[in-house]
Amino acid sequence: MSSGKSWLGLLGLSLLLACERAPAPSRPAPEVPEVPEVPAPETRPILRVAYDDEQPAEGILVLLDGVEQGKTDSAGKLALALPSGPFQLELRHAREDGEFAQVTQAFEGPPSEEAVIHLARPVRLLAPLEVTTSSVHLAWQRSHARGFRRYRLYALQHFPTVSATNGLLIHEGDDVARADFNLAGVILAGSPLVAAATDLYFRLYVDRDDGSVTTSNILHVKTPEWHNEALFTRHYTLVPESGFAGRQPIHGVAYDGEALWLVYREELGGFYDDDRLTLTRLDPQTLAVLQAWTFMDHRVPRGLTWDGTSLWLYLEAHERKLVRIDPATGAPTREFLLAETVEALAWTGTHLVSSANKQRGWGYIERLDPSTGGSVSVLPSPFIQRSAHRAGGIAYRTGETWLSDWYVDDLVIVDDEGTHIGVVRDDHHFHHMAFMGDRLVGVTRESQVHLLRIEP
Repeated sequence: MSSGKSWLGLLGLSLLLACERAPAPSRPAPEVPEVPEVPAPETRPILRVAYDDEQPAEGILVLLDGVEQGKTDSAGKLALALPSGPFQLELRHAREDGEFAQVTQAFEGPPSEEAVIHLARPVRLLAPLEVTTSSVHLAWQRSHARGFRRYRLYALQHFPTVSATNGLLIHEGDDVARADFNLAGVILAGSPLVAAATDLYFRLYVDRDDGSVTTSNILHVKTPEWHNEALFTRHYTLVPESGFAGRQPIHGVAYDGEALWLVYREELGGFYDDDRLTLTRLDPQTLAVLQAWTFMDHRVPRGLTWDGTSLWLYLEAHERKLVRIDPATGAPTREFLLAETVEALAWTGTHLVSSANKQRGWGYIERLDPSTGGSVSVLPSPFIQRSAHRAGGIAYRTGETWLSDWYVDDLVIVDDEGTHIGVVRDDHHFHHMAFMGDRLVGVTRESQVHLLRIEP
């Protein structure tokens, strides 16, 4: 029994030793991923753009053979992929306010080092040194462009798209140190370029010897509405009260202290035929006709006024005639030939005053001696400050002559010495006017009569 156990023990030990010496089953080795080779970083040629004063040019658009490549950074640099053969670089400095500069440079091949291109810095038009109704004193930054050749300054009325193509060349100078110009006295199409209440736009070009050009910002200047407006002493408001339409075209209005007088013209026949003119006296409240005198005349009436006892009427054809009329009979009692064209008439208490004298221009006030018809004085109208004007109605009350214009809004007031002392806001463009107490009577081109209360 003991020998059997020994044999079994030896057998178990032999099996155990055999298992320890047996090789372990093989396992596949884990795959190690291959690391790709990293190429050396590509070096792209660097373009550096600087202004002529060596300051970096930021935001410059770069074009390679006409194709946009991007804009320079704050250091004026831009990395480029350049061809191996010849190529051309174009640089553009452009701003929304009109600044522009451009330069083009050709290369035979990519540069071995950093390429540097210089660009002229556009000058800037500065705030004007002075602006009046008849002048603008302009100033700009002095140019530091290499090879400076000249300044060219252009102006344009009303539209901000001023350029060398559509603008008026107002100044040209080759002195780089002179950076200002006073614009005054320039006439454009018969009218001053600088006038009151005018929008003007300016742009400065700088030419260089190499043929390149830079342009400045576009500067907008609005001239004052009126000269010395801050010194005005008359300030009124017109309040509409009533109105009516003329039964025929109205060519003059007057007030005799109680009623309105109108002169109507009815065209009959051809150019050389007489027309029917009617002097009508109206009740200003009821518009009832109180008197009417009709006569035939080939001349065109322009202006009517009341001198306290008589009516004065201006008639024009191949001659210019001033006629005094008896209001009781409608008969002429005195006539004078005038040298100047009249648009409207008024009475100062001692003299007749007329607006518009075509031979001197469209904007004058002339005083006439009622006993001779001769000119006593001529004063300029404030409307001549505007580029487009034509005198309309005229009305007088103590110390104030009121004037209207065919084209310009508002009424102007001058004193007895001709000093401009006030403006009244109005947009009717009256052709004829008269005072009726504290009211203004105005007649438009369309023969619409307006009664307006004058308030301080």
